[in-house]
Amino acid sequence: MLPKMKPLLLLALLAAAACHADSGAGDARAIVLRSAERDQADLDVRRDYTFLTRTEQRTLDESGGVKEARSRTHEVLVLYGRPYERLIAEDDRPLPPREEGREQQKMDREIARRRNETAKQKEKRELEAGRDLQRQREILREVADAFDFHLLGEEEMEGHSAWVIQADPRPDFKPRSRQARILRSFRGRVWVTKDEYRWVKLEAEAVRGISFGLVLARLNSGATVRFEQTRVHGEVWMPSRIEVRARGRLAMLKSFRAETIVTYSDYRKFQSDSRITDAVEVPSGPPR
Repeated sequence: MLPKMKPLLLLALLAAAACHADSGAGDARAIVLRSAERDQADLDVRRDYTFLTRTEQRTLDESGGVKEARSRTHEVLVLYGRPYERLIAEDDRPLPPREEGREQQKMDREIARRRNETAKQKEKRELEAGRDLQRQREILREVADAFDFHLLGEEEMEGHSAWVIQADPRPDFKPRSRQARILRSFRGRVWVTKDEYRWVKLEAEAVRGISFGLVLARLNSGATVRFEQTRVHGEVWMPSRIEVRARGRLAMLKSFRAETIVTYSDYRKFQSDSRITDAVEVPSGPPR
């Protein structure tokens, strides 16, 4: 299994910034902040959707072949305005009745917990969410300084004409926050639609080794990330596929070669009453 990391979020924000590279605006930092505002506006729409995620973890041999593969499928629901992941299958087989019952019990407990949340608990949770957003904004302010953007040309992607934009790390970039240090380790390429300024694909590669924690894990250079999106119900862009391929060491001792593939499907728009258990699907046009 790959160690936890967040380069995808940072590079996705990079892509949002790059989508404005042809706009003629001179202030790269302002471009990043404008793109962040658009992404923030999308969050409200995304919260209305439920979907399925299938995560496959592959162990690779020296030549890159698959030695072992395991998968888990989750249904992502919206419980009282927040996402909740419910395990529904392992290795593409439905859970046995006993395990399915445990998952139902876990969800029932979470529904009760969220339903009975006190005003003080809600305030604490909202404060924590606000701090997370503030940290993201701080990283965003550094993204424009971390990369040089170059327009390479145009391609057709997902039925849209898209710019192809290269993003290379700047050697003189000095991160001001701990989270932004990882930006120095990646270069990437994004495909951005010309009509809506949305990225449909992102490919990134680690140009140097990356350490996580003190001695928890280290990824070697050459690790790759691929991210794809699709337009759903004619109103919002949502993830469709993520691939991460890497090799490195865990605890600086055990080496690994691994690949993680996450696919997203069955996007459905829902509204619910205050009890959340009576969710009703909202009719909409076919996905585009």
